[in-house]
Amino acid sequence: MKRFLPILFVLLLLLTACTDRDAVKFVLDEDGYGCTDTETGIHYTALDLAFEPASVAAVKGIYEAKGSDYTRTYYEIPGLDPTLYLGDSERGVWCAGEAPDPKCLTPTALLVCEEGAQSVEIYRFSAGKDDAVIAEILSLWFEGEGTEKPEGARDFSRGIKLQSAELPGIHYCFEYFVQGENAYFYEIFSRRTVAVPSALAEHFVEK
Repeated sequence: MKRFLPILFVLLLLLTACTDRDAVKFVLDEDGYGCTDTETGIHYTALDLAFEPASVAAVKGIYEAKGSDYTRTYYEIPGLDPTLYLGDSERGVWCAGEAPDPKCLTPTALLVCEEGAQSVEIYRFSAGKDDAVIAEILSLWFEGEGTEKPEGARDFSRGIKLQSAELPGIHYCFEYFVQGENAYFYEIFSRRTVAVPSALAEHFVEK
């Protein structure tokens, strides 16, 4: 059954927006990659944009840019300590400790999603049942030789979201797409591209 992953995320943003006026003020670093909770003094650093919160909960604080109407709201992430991780209204993740290495995460599932206005989970590879497939996908993605991303329109694409034991409320995301007779894994922010062999690509044939 299809699962509408970000719908809960959007609803929570709407439900918690009314508390923004009472939220703690956050200060953004000059380079935009760090922020500080002025109440606790905790400093957070933005994670790689391949990380996104699976959902968000209570408002933790708000940043308001001087001289403009721009604001960014920071939220607690269910299942994670807010003194270590926060999500924001732009679907970013902020970390107060050492940034997690996605290669070192323990997978609990790989979600395969239809990407669009909403990210819709189509099916998943689950730890304990699909360990061999998960290991093959992640080994190729993290350790495989990079290649040039082909130009032109895609014939087929899916989002891949890694769920992990260490970060249960955060997804690490990349893509699978087909162009012509070839298939690839791709991450839009780093632009890393890896060719996917046909035997592995068969796992992404639409179910």
